[in-house]
Formats: sequence, C-alpha cells, structure tokens
Amino acid sequence: MSPSRDRPVPERTGVLVIRVWLEQDAPASLRARLIQATDLGEAPTTLATAAGVAGVRDAVEAWLERFLDAPER
Repeated sequence: MSPSRDRPVPERTGVLVIRVWLEQDAPASLRARLIQATDLGEAPTTLATAAGVAGVRDAVEAWLERFLDAPER
C-alpha cells in the first residue's frame, strides 16, 4: 500500500477575516483589521490593520502571497 493511501495528505486551508469600519475624522475613513488562522485548530491571530481600499487590497494580496509561499506541512 502506498503512503498516500495509509495517510492522506491534509488539504491546506487558510482563513482570513476582514473586519471593516468607518472613522469619520480620518483622511482615509475606511479602516480594516485582518485576522488570520492558518491552522483551524488554533486561535486566530491579528495579521494586519489597513486604511483605505488600496491598503486593504494590498494587505489581502500580501496574505495570499504568504499563504502560497508557505511550505507544505
């Protein structure tokens, strides 16, 4: 029997939650906090905060690149 049949390779899963809100007195009123979990058995951690649409987009893109570059377990 091959090792893959004995012990299937677990699927890589990442979770990214984006919490957004508006701050009226800020130059870029859109704010976001990105919370990640790279192991669904562990507590999520704050990854980044961002301001404005471009800042949130850049933070999400950076997270996706880190996820893709992460070594398989």
